[in-house]
Amino acid sequence: MKRVGIVVTGFCFMLSCATWAHAWFWQKKDEAAAPAVKEEKASKGSKSPKAQPAAPATQKLDKALEKELKDKRALVAQKMTLINNTEWQIELSPLSGKGKKETDIVTFKNNQVSLTNFGKKGFPSTNITLTVQPDGSLIWETMQTSEKNGICFWRGEIDKDITVMRGVLSHKIDERTKQDYSITSTSHRTLPAGR
Repeated sequence: MKRVGIVVTGFCFMLSCATWAHAWFWQKKDEAAAPAVKEEKASKGSKSPKAQPAAPATQKLDKALEKELKDKRALVAQKMTLINNTEWQIELSPLSGKGKKETDIVTFKNNQVSLTNFGKKGFPSTNITLTVQPDGSLIWETMQTSEKNGICFWRGEIDKDITVMRGVLSHKIDERTKQDYSITSTSHRTLPAGR
């Protein structure tokens, strides 16, 4: 089961990287081909106006995209430092309305998330994906696998003031059993340094 989680995580990572690599490769190929096309037209003696520099608009666009990505990464890193070393008391309520509410403690540390009670069930600390929304709120997501207790998909939203967390948990216990919960924080605190 752990291998399935690793394979799924790896596949998602490769898919996101493939999109970026595809765009980069084709852009570089187009830039390399542009001078050859101009030389071919010139050798045929076409009566075209004075040659213009190769793709200045594309270069400006690339620089703008590069800057935008760099700014987004810096913002995510800044927000990650704000939630690292925090601990959140949460309440898990079954979305089906059946069953009892549970409580747990969510801890963010070293860009990872761990849960006290789910950790006891064999779900290890995992890296999180953090997204900063236009309104300043944060969305964190992760997948945890346990050899004995299935797979958990977590998605939490933290308000822009980093005071309230809400979200969902989908716990797939086996092929036929799945439990979905809503998550609501009841309190949170910053952990002392070195803990």
